[in-house]
Amino acid sequence: MSVKLYGLAVSHPSHAARAMLEHKGIEYEMVNFPPLSQPIALRAAGFRGRKVPALKLDGRRIQGSLAIARALEDLQPDPPLFPADRRAAVEEAEAWGERELQPLPRRFFRWALATKPDMRRHVFGTIAKLPAPGVAGTAMLPTLRWFAHVSRATDENTRAGVERLPGLLDHVDELIGDRTIGRPGEPNAADFQIASSIAVLRVFADLRPEVEGRPAAELARRLFPRDVAELPPFIPEEWLRPIRH
Repeated sequence: MSVKLYGLAVSHPSHAARAMLEHKGIEYEMVNFPPLSQPIALRAAGFRGRKVPALKLDGRRIQGSLAIARALEDLQPDPPLFPADRRAAVEEAEAWGERELQPLPRRFFRWALATKPDMRRHVFGTIAKLPAPGVAGTAMLPTLRWFAHVSRATDENTRAGVERLPGLLDHVDELIGDRTIGRPGEPNAADFQIASSIAVLRVFADLRPEVEGRPAAELARRLFPRDVAELPPFIPEEWLRPIRH
């Protein structure tokens, strides 16, 4: 059996797909595209869509974390990603996580890269370690603005996402409380979908205080324990004020 996963090192849905493969005990080859290259690189690999994660499974091409979860479940039912005794609840939570929670870290990050020169210098210099990061960031600005547009990362949408975050985190904690997700030793598709997004939110210095101390943060640490360098503050204070306790 040939299994190849295509993703980005900075993509939380890619990390969710990778964690599901490892949960199933399925051997796979990982291909991480350079950031911002995925639309072209995916076409070159034979995929129609422009988003990761993407999976080649014995010649089949599957894109998106939801579709990948089902393909893996069909391939190898145990251990299950969709437990029979609560499949409907898990599918509902998984779909909610993909629809409501997953886009926010991506939107926040792309908004910052498109609008904040300091963030571009940090990402291209400190993280990517490129020479002349300010020049590199300026050269990439048209591409960064295009990715922000794709993610609907306008000022209005990004601010609205920040304001919605506490309510979304409350819902994650509720899902853990009713044991739809968060059962130790029994992760399901919704666990991986949701916890991968929480793990990324913990990286944002501006948002970490809102995330930490919650059951959601503990779930993210358990399923995605790798520490990632924190992103420095970039969200305007007036956007953060309504969510701070």
